[in-house]
Amino acid sequence: MSTVRANRHRRRPTRWILVAALALLVSVLAGTELLLRAKPLVDTTPFLVTDLPPVALETEPSVCRRGADQDLVDTIGATIGAGGRITSPHVYACPAAFDGRRVTYVGEPVGELIRRRSGVWVQVNDDDYALEVGPMGAHRESRGFSSGLSVWLPDGLHEQIDGVGRPGRRGDIVLLEGVLLRADPDDGGGITLRADHLEVVAPTVEVPEPFHALQAIVAGVLAALAAATLLWSRATGRR
Repeated sequence: MSTVRANRHRRRPTRWILVAALALLVSVLAGTELLLRAKPLVDTTPFLVTDLPPVALETEPSVCRRGADQDLVDTIGATIGAGGRITSPHVYACPAAFDGRRVTYVGEPVGELIRRRSGVWVQVNDDDYALEVGPMGAHRESRGFSSGLSVWLPDGLHEQIDGVGRPGRRGDIVLLEGVLLRADPDDGGGITLRADHLEVVAPTVEVPEPFHALQAIVAGVLAALAAATLLWSRATGRR
């Protein structure tokens, strides 16, 4: 009987350690969420790009199957005509309908301009983060996934781009005209837009991260607590 009681007494410290660890984890998660909610946000209104040519197709992309749905392919082709504005979701939903067609495309060059002989490759996104609300980080507006096309810009076009999109900056918004290829051999068989015309319709915009005063205070308090804990542990270790 005394052995059982002794084992129970040994388990109690372990139980309280687990409870304390769980409480600490919950506190950290709750504190992180509170800091995110209290974060000052940037007004996204300046990132809205207006006065763009209308998209030639319906809002919801029509999906077609490889080697089938020829009627749908013909319908899409007739709708966009020659040089109509398209979007990347429409292209990926039915690539065959756009293959070899001259189109207009609007988006934000992001990442890097990858230099090749006689031109550059660049990813041009046309999602809401590019055309409406700006890059994530400065706001909390979730608009789904990023979407765009791989674009070839020959020498004489890419030089007009002053800034590409990256964290802390919305890149130039460009209006492109060119021929869309369903399987471009120069891009490993990927879908590309071979542009021959570029117009910057909105300049690049810096997006400074707003100062988060509460986060700075919390960081200072935690740093002070960590330093005090370290000093206390060293002091008790010398005894």
